Amino acid sequence: MTQTRTVDASTTPPPPRWARRAGHVAWIAPVLGFIPLHVPWILGIPLFANPDPFAQWYHGRGPGVGDHPVDGFLGLPAGAFYLGLLCVLAGLGGVLALGLIRDWGLTFPRWVPGLHGRRVPPWVPLTPTVLGSAVMIGYSATLPWQFAADLSESDAQDIFTPTGVLIGLPLLLAWAIALPLAGWSYYRRTRVSR
Repeated sequence: MTQTRTVDASTTPPPPRWARRAGHVAWIAPVLGFIPLHVPWILGIPLFANPDPFAQWYHGRGPGVGDHPVDGFLGLPAGAFYLGLLCVLAGLGGVLALGLIRDWGLTFPRWVPGLHGRRVPPWVPLTPTVLGSAVMIGYSATLPWQFAADLSESDAQDIFTPTGVLIGLPLLLAWAIALPLAGWSYYRRTRVSR
């Protein structure tokens, strides 16, 4: 019978090439793809969006808010707050993905007070990796139908244009595939059989 134990950070093997590639895609998709696409929307600029429905949604009055329009949060319009929160989560996800393939994902770096030089418990990066991957894979499973509907039934009352859909969906799909791959590699590298 084999037992599994946690590996010491200094003896952890480097990630294989495929995992490094997946890790890079998993940080580039959110940080250089998702966030820049959403910054104009946070600022209220309807890039790749239909201006009137976007403005209503941005101010908490359009499709998707149901019968309970929202005035905003912390002095920001509802759409700006929501998109800003998504961008913060995407940025954290990008840093997490990079940590799955870097040494500082195994040993806390200098800039982490009180933990510098200590081993990162594998569950710390793996828990958000599994949760984030599950959410993105679940959402991505609905994309073929959403994509087909957005392209075939495009309407001026839709918030986002087909161009926005064509740009955003490949980024999300790449991220949804790459993050679990990088996480799987991290899990395998931080566990050994006795």
